[in-house]
Amino acid sequence: MGNIPKISSQQSNPKIPSQQVNANTKQGNNKKTRRRIITTLAFILPIIFVLQYSLNNQQEMIKEKQITVNTGQQKLSSLKKDGHTLKNDVKVLTGSEEEVLKFARKLYGFSKPNETIFQITE
Repeated sequence: MGNIPKISSQQSNPKIPSQQVNANTKQGNNKKTRRRIITTLAFILPIIFVLQYSLNNQQEMIKEKQITVNTGQQKLSSLKKDGHTLKNDVKVLTGSEEEVLKFARKLYGFSKPNETIFQITE
C-alpha cells in the first residue's frame, strides 16, 4: 500500500476527451444566451410595435390639426379683408350724401327719376 499515483480528471476516464467536456459547457452557455436573447426580444419587440403605432397615430393627429389651423387662418384672413372693406364702406357712406347715391346705384341699381340705367358686364 504504498504509493498511489494521482490521476487527473482528464485521465480518469479516457473515453471522454477533454474537448468534448468543454464543448458541452459551451453548448449550455450558448443555449442560455439564446434563451436570454429570445426572451428580451419577446419583451422588447411588442413594446417597439406599440410605440410605433402610437407615434403614427400622433403624427396623423398632428397633420389633421395643422390642416384645421391652416383653414382657420385662411378664414380669419378673409374675414379680416371683409371687415376692412366694410369699414371703408361705412366711412364712405357716412361721408356725404353723394357717396351714398353712388353706392346705391352701383350695388342695387337705384336711379334718379327719369333716368335710365344701363349695366355693362365685363
